[in-house]
Amino acid sequence: MTRQDKERLLRRTAADHQKQAREFLRGRSPGVMQRYAPDARPDPDEGWVESDDTVERLRQWREEAAY
Repeated sequence: MTRQDKERLLRRTAADHQKQAREFLRGRSPGVMQRYAPDARPDPDEGWVESDDTVERLRQWREEAAY
């Protein structure tokens, strides 16, 4: 991604999310994945890979969520 592309993306990002977007673009944060699956690891072929424990915990949360 070029610098112009990054600046264009940040201009379209809500002001309160720009700091998080900058960190993500610098490679310092895996984004929202870090919140939901803190033990996830990057894999070049599969993207972010969660542990079986995390998958089970998220499955239970989805079943019990009130919506």
